[in-house]
Amino acid sequence: MQLLLRLRLYNRAVTDRLRSPPAVGIGYRWAIDNWLRHNLDRFDVLEVTVDNCIYGRPATRAAIFDLVGRVPMTAHGVGLSIGTDEPLDRGYLDHVAEVVKRLDASCYSEHLAFTRVPGRDLGNLLPLPRTAATACSIIAKVRQIQSHIPVPFLLENIAYVFDWPDSVLSHAEFFKRICGQTGAGILLDVENLYANAQNHGVDARAFLNALPAGIVAQVHIAGGVTVREPYLRRPFFADTHDQPISGDALDLLAEVLARQAPSAVILERDARLEFPDEILDDIARIRARLKEHAGGNAVVAAPD
Repeated sequence: MQLLLRLRLYNRAVTDRLRSPPAVGIGYRWAIDNWLRHNLDRFDVLEVTVDNCIYGRPATRAAIFDLVGRVPMTAHGVGLSIGTDEPLDRGYLDHVAEVVKRLDASCYSEHLAFTRVPGRDLGNLLPLPRTAATACSIIAKVRQIQSHIPVPFLLENIAYVFDWPDSVLSHAEFFKRICGQTGAGILLDVENLYANAQNHGVDARAFLNALPAGIVAQVHIAGGVTVREPYLRRPFFADTHDQPISGDALDLLAEVLARQAPSAVILERDARLEFPDEILDDIARIRARLKEHAGGNAVVAAPD
Protein backbone atom coordinates (compact mmCIF):
# COMPACT_ATOMS: atom_id res chain seq x y z
CA MET A 1 0.00 0.00 0.00
CA GLN A 2 2.84 2.43 0.80
CA LEU A 3 4.46 1.82 -2.58
CA LEU A 4 1.12 2.25 -4.38
CA LEU A 5 0.49 5.53 -2.55
CA ARG A 6 4.02 6.72 -3.33
CA LEU A 7 3.55 5.97 -7.03
CA ARG A 8 0.22 7.82 -7.08
CA LEU A 9 1.82 10.85 -5.46
CA TYR A 10 4.74 10.52 -7.89
CA ASN A 11 2.41 10.58 -10.90
CA ARG A 12 0.53 13.56 -9.47
CA ALA A 13 3.81 15.44 -9.09
CA VAL A 14 4.77 14.58 -12.67
CA THR A 15 1.41 15.84 -13.93
CA ASP A 16 1.95 19.10 -12.04
CA ARG A 17 5.39 19.45 -13.66
CA LEU A 18 3.83 19.14 -17.09
CA ARG A 19 1.64 22.16 -16.43
CA SER A 20 4.59 24.52 -16.01
CA PRO A 21 8.07 24.76 -17.53
CA PRO A 22 11.05 23.56 -15.50
CA ALA A 23 12.61 25.99 -13.07
CA VAL A 24 16.12 27.06 -14.09
CA GLY A 25 18.72 27.50 -11.40
CA ILE A 26 22.29 27.12 -10.26
CA GLY A 27 24.20 25.33 -7.56
CA TYR A 28 25.10 27.65 -4.68
CA ARG A 29 28.85 28.36 -4.39
CA TRP A 30 30.32 30.49 -1.61
CA ALA A 31 32.83 32.10 -3.99
CA ILE A 32 30.03 33.90 -5.86
CA ASP A 33 27.75 34.58 -2.91
CA ASN A 34 27.81 38.36 -3.31
CA TRP A 35 27.28 38.23 -7.08
CA LEU A 36 24.51 35.68 -6.64
CA ARG A 37 22.62 37.91 -4.20
CA HIS A 38 22.71 40.77 -6.68
CA ASN A 39 21.44 38.49 -9.46
CA LEU A 40 19.03 36.32 -7.51
CA ASP A 41 16.10 37.36 -9.71
CA ARG A 42 17.75 35.63 -12.67
CA PHE A 43 17.31 32.19 -11.08
CA ASP A 44 14.16 30.26 -10.27
CA VAL A 45 15.81 27.88 -7.82
CA LEU A 46 19.07 27.28 -5.95
CA GLU A 47 20.57 23.88 -5.35
CA VAL A 48 22.35 23.70 -1.99
CA THR A 49 24.91 21.04 -1.14
CA VAL A 50 23.83 19.76 2.27
CA ASP A 51 27.41 18.87 3.21
CA ASN A 52 28.31 22.57 3.11
CA CYS A 53 25.57 23.17 5.68
CA ILE A 54 26.84 20.31 7.86
CA TYR A 55 30.62 20.72 7.62
CA GLY A 56 31.07 24.16 6.07
CA ARG A 57 32.49 27.25 7.70
CA PRO A 58 30.09 29.25 9.89
CA ALA A 59 30.08 32.09 7.34
CA THR A 60 29.11 29.71 4.53
CA ARG A 61 26.32 28.12 6.55
CA ALA A 62 25.01 31.52 7.64
CA ALA A 63 25.02 32.82 4.05
CA ILE A 64 23.10 29.80 2.78
CA PHE A 65 20.45 29.90 5.48
CA ASP A 66 20.09 33.66 5.01
CA LEU A 67 18.77 32.94 1.50
CA VAL A 68 15.98 30.68 2.75
CA GLY A 69 12.63 32.16 1.79
CA ARG A 70 14.13 34.42 -0.86
CA VAL A 71 14.35 31.73 -3.54
CA PRO A 72 13.13 28.09 -3.72
CA MET A 73 15.77 25.53 -2.83
CA THR A 74 16.62 21.93 -3.48
CA ALA A 75 19.06 19.85 -1.42
CA HIS A 76 21.91 17.86 -2.93
CA GLY A 77 24.45 15.64 -1.20
CA VAL A 78 27.93 14.27 -1.82
CA GLY A 79 28.66 12.46 1.45
CA LEU A 80 26.07 9.68 1.71
CA SER A 81 28.03 7.00 -0.20
CA ILE A 82 24.89 4.92 -0.67
CA GLY A 83 26.85 2.21 -2.47
CA THR A 84 29.28 1.44 0.35
CA ASP A 85 28.79 -2.13 1.56
CA GLU A 86 27.87 -1.17 5.11
CA PRO A 87 24.81 0.36 6.83
CA LEU A 88 24.03 4.00 6.14
CA ASP A 89 25.41 6.52 8.63
CA ARG A 90 22.32 7.30 10.72
CA GLY A 91 23.96 10.35 12.27
CA TYR A 92 24.68 11.78 8.82
CA LEU A 93 21.05 11.20 7.80
CA ASP A 94 19.93 13.04 10.93
CA HIS A 95 22.04 16.04 9.86
CA VAL A 96 20.68 15.87 6.31
CA ALA A 97 17.09 15.76 7.58
CA GLU A 98 17.73 18.85 9.71
CA VAL A 99 19.30 20.76 6.80
CA VAL A 100 16.50 19.79 4.40
CA LYS A 101 13.98 21.09 6.91
CA ARG A 102 15.84 24.37 7.48
CA LEU A 103 16.17 24.94 3.72
CA ASP A 104 12.52 24.07 3.15
CA ALA A 105 13.95 22.05 0.26
CA SER A 106 11.59 20.50 -2.27
CA CYS A 107 13.69 17.32 -2.59
CA TYR A 108 16.96 15.65 -1.61
CA SER A 109 19.29 14.08 -4.17
CA GLU A 110 22.43 11.98 -4.00
CA HIS A 111 24.70 10.05 -6.35
CA LEU A 112 24.16 6.42 -7.22
CA ALA A 113 27.76 5.68 -6.31
CA PHE A 114 30.16 5.09 -3.43
CA THR A 115 32.81 7.45 -2.14
CA ARG A 116 34.31 5.35 0.62
CA VAL A 117 34.95 1.84 1.81
CA PRO A 118 34.83 0.90 5.50
CA GLY A 119 37.51 2.94 7.22
CA ARG A 120 38.68 4.94 4.21
CA ASP A 121 37.36 7.94 2.27
CA LEU A 122 38.25 7.54 -1.41
CA GLY A 123 37.56 11.13 -2.42
CA ASN A 124 35.84 10.22 -5.69
CA LEU A 125 32.43 9.21 -6.97
CA LEU A 126 32.90 5.58 -7.98
CA PRO A 127 30.47 3.37 -9.92
CA LEU A 128 28.60 0.37 -8.57
CA PRO A 129 28.52 -3.10 -10.11
CA ARG A 130 25.16 -3.21 -11.85
CA THR A 131 23.88 -6.50 -10.48
CA ALA A 132 20.61 -7.68 -8.96
CA ALA A 133 22.32 -8.04 -5.58
CA THR A 134 23.63 -4.47 -5.65
CA ALA A 135 20.23 -3.15 -6.70
CA CYS A 136 18.60 -5.03 -3.82
CA SER A 137 21.03 -3.43 -1.35
CA ILE A 138 20.43 0.06 -2.76
CA ILE A 139 16.64 -0.44 -2.68
CA ALA A 140 16.76 -1.21 1.04
CA LYS A 141 18.88 1.89 1.69
CA VAL A 142 16.65 4.13 -0.41
CA ARG A 143 13.65 3.01 1.62
CA GLN A 144 15.53 3.84 4.80
CA ILE A 145 16.33 7.32 3.47
CA GLN A 146 12.71 7.86 2.44
CA SER A 147 11.48 6.91 5.90
CA HIS A 148 13.97 9.33 7.47
CA ILE A 149 13.75 12.38 5.20
CA PRO A 150 10.18 13.47 4.32
CA VAL A 151 10.82 14.93 0.84
CA PRO A 152 11.20 13.14 -2.51
CA PHE A 153 14.54 11.37 -2.89
CA LEU A 154 16.42 11.42 -6.22
CA LEU A 155 19.41 9.42 -7.44
CA GLU A 156 21.96 10.94 -9.81
CA ASN A 157 23.90 9.16 -12.54
CA ILE A 158 27.66 9.71 -12.35
CA ALA A 159 30.50 10.04 -14.85
CA TYR A 160 32.84 7.12 -14.28
CA VAL A 161 36.40 6.23 -15.20
CA PHE A 162 35.95 2.44 -15.07
CA ASP A 163 33.15 -0.11 -15.11
CA TRP A 164 32.84 -3.37 -13.20
CA PRO A 165 33.27 -6.54 -15.29
CA ASP A 166 30.45 -8.31 -13.43
CA SER A 167 27.85 -5.65 -14.32
CA VAL A 168 25.00 -7.50 -16.02
CA LEU A 169 22.26 -4.86 -15.95
CA SER A 170 22.29 -1.93 -18.34
CA HIS A 171 22.48 1.54 -16.83
CA ALA A 172 18.79 2.10 -17.53
CA GLU A 173 17.78 -1.31 -16.13
CA PHE A 174 19.73 -0.59 -12.95
CA PHE A 175 17.95 2.73 -12.39
CA LYS A 176 14.56 1.31 -13.37
CA ARG A 177 14.88 -1.57 -10.90
CA ILE A 178 15.82 0.72 -8.01
CA CYS A 179 13.38 3.52 -8.78
CA GLY A 180 10.57 1.17 -9.72
CA GLN A 181 10.78 -0.60 -6.36
CA THR A 182 11.07 2.57 -4.27
CA GLY A 183 9.35 5.39 -6.14
CA ALA A 184 12.57 7.41 -6.08
CA GLY A 185 13.18 9.72 -9.01
CA ILE A 186 16.26 10.41 -11.11
CA LEU A 187 18.41 13.50 -11.07
CA LEU A 188 19.69 13.12 -14.62
CA ASP A 189 23.12 14.66 -15.11
CA VAL A 190 23.28 15.41 -18.83
CA GLU A 191 27.00 16.17 -18.73
CA ASN A 192 27.75 12.88 -16.98
CA LEU A 193 25.70 11.00 -19.57
CA TYR A 194 27.56 12.83 -22.35
CA ALA A 195 30.93 12.04 -20.73
CA ASN A 196 30.11 8.32 -20.47
CA ALA A 197 29.04 8.32 -24.11
CA GLN A 198 32.34 9.92 -25.15
CA ASN A 199 34.60 7.87 -22.89
CA HIS A 200 32.92 4.47 -22.82
CA GLY A 201 30.63 4.33 -25.81
CA VAL A 202 27.43 4.46 -23.77
CA ASP A 203 24.46 5.01 -26.09
CA ALA A 204 22.96 8.11 -24.47
CA ARG A 205 19.78 8.09 -26.52
CA ALA A 206 19.18 4.39 -25.92
CA PHE A 207 19.55 5.08 -22.20
CA LEU A 208 17.00 7.89 -22.38
CA ASN A 209 14.60 5.83 -24.50
CA ALA A 210 14.71 3.00 -21.96
CA LEU A 211 13.67 5.19 -19.02
CA PRO A 212 9.96 5.33 -18.15
CA ALA A 213 8.46 8.72 -18.91
CA GLY A 214 8.18 10.87 -15.80
CA ILE A 215 11.00 9.22 -13.88
CA VAL A 216 13.43 12.14 -14.37
CA ALA A 217 12.57 14.68 -11.68
CA GLN A 218 15.48 17.11 -12.15
CA VAL A 219 18.41 17.70 -14.50
CA HIS A 220 22.01 18.76 -13.97
CA ILE A 221 23.99 20.33 -16.81
CA ALA A 222 27.54 21.66 -16.90
CA GLY A 223 30.57 22.19 -19.11
CA GLY A 224 33.72 20.10 -19.33
CA VAL A 225 36.92 19.70 -21.34
CA THR A 226 38.48 17.08 -23.56
CA VAL A 227 41.87 16.01 -22.21
CA ARG A 228 44.55 14.97 -24.69
CA GLU A 229 47.77 13.64 -23.20
CA PRO A 230 50.50 11.31 -24.50
CA TYR A 231 49.78 8.79 -21.75
CA LEU A 232 46.13 8.47 -22.78
CA ARG A 233 45.25 5.93 -25.45
CA ARG A 234 42.57 8.30 -26.70
CA PRO A 235 41.12 11.67 -25.66
CA PHE A 236 39.20 11.66 -22.38
CA PHE A 237 36.26 13.95 -21.68
CA ALA A 238 36.48 15.34 -18.15
CA ASP A 239 33.38 16.65 -16.38
CA THR A 240 35.16 19.66 -14.87
CA HIS A 241 32.18 21.99 -14.24
CA ASP A 242 34.30 24.97 -15.27
CA GLN A 243 33.42 25.65 -18.91
CA PRO A 244 30.41 26.93 -20.82
CA ILE A 245 27.87 24.25 -21.73
CA SER A 246 28.69 22.61 -25.04
CA GLY A 247 26.25 22.49 -27.92
CA ASP A 248 26.30 18.69 -27.69
CA ALA A 249 25.20 18.81 -24.05
CA LEU A 250 22.40 21.22 -24.92
CA ASP A 251 21.29 18.89 -27.71
CA LEU A 252 21.21 16.06 -25.20
CA LEU A 253 19.15 18.25 -22.86
CA ALA A 254 16.68 18.67 -25.71
CA GLU A 255 16.49 14.88 -25.99
CA VAL A 256 15.69 14.68 -22.28
CA LEU A 257 12.99 17.34 -22.55
CA ALA A 258 11.36 15.46 -25.43
CA ARG A 259 10.95 12.40 -23.19
CA GLN A 260 10.68 13.68 -19.63
CA ALA A 261 9.14 16.48 -17.55
CA PRO A 262 11.78 17.58 -15.04
CA SER A 263 10.78 20.17 -12.47
CA ALA A 264 14.17 21.90 -12.59
CA VAL A 265 17.32 22.25 -14.68
CA ILE A 266 20.33 23.11 -12.52
CA LEU A 267 23.56 24.56 -13.91
CA GLU A 268 26.65 23.27 -12.08
CA ARG A 269 29.65 25.58 -12.05
CA ASP A 270 32.51 24.83 -9.65
CA ALA A 271 35.52 26.72 -11.03
CA ARG A 272 36.40 29.71 -13.20
CA LEU A 273 33.71 31.50 -11.27
CA GLU A 274 35.36 34.83 -12.04
CA PHE A 275 33.49 34.79 -15.37
CA PRO A 276 29.87 35.40 -14.33
CA ASP A 277 28.90 36.42 -17.87
CA GLU A 278 29.51 32.80 -18.91
CA ILE A 279 27.11 31.67 -16.19
CA LEU A 280 24.38 34.06 -17.29
CA ASP A 281 24.92 33.10 -20.93
CA ASP A 282 24.52 29.42 -20.02
CA ILE A 283 21.31 30.20 -18.14
CA ALA A 284 19.99 32.05 -21.18
CA ARG A 285 20.90 29.14 -23.47
CA ILE A 286 19.12 26.69 -21.15
CA ARG A 287 16.01 28.87 -21.13
CA ALA A 288 16.13 29.08 -24.92
CA ARG A 289 16.12 25.28 -25.19
CA LEU A 290 13.22 25.08 -22.76
CA LYS A 291 11.31 27.60 -24.82
CA GLU A 292 11.95 25.61 -28.00
CA HIS A 293 10.48 22.50 -26.42
CA ALA A 294 7.59 24.15 -24.57
CA GLY A 295 4.31 22.47 -25.38
CA GLY A 296 5.90 19.12 -26.21
CA ASN A 297 3.85 16.04 -25.50
CA ALA A 298 5.78 13.64 -23.29
CA VAL A 299 4.03 10.43 -22.32
CA VAL A 300 3.84 10.17 -18.54
CA ALA A 301 3.85 6.78 -16.84
CA ALA A 302 4.75 5.37 -13.47
CA PRO A 303 8.19 3.73 -13.21
CA ASP A 304 7.88 0.05 -14.08
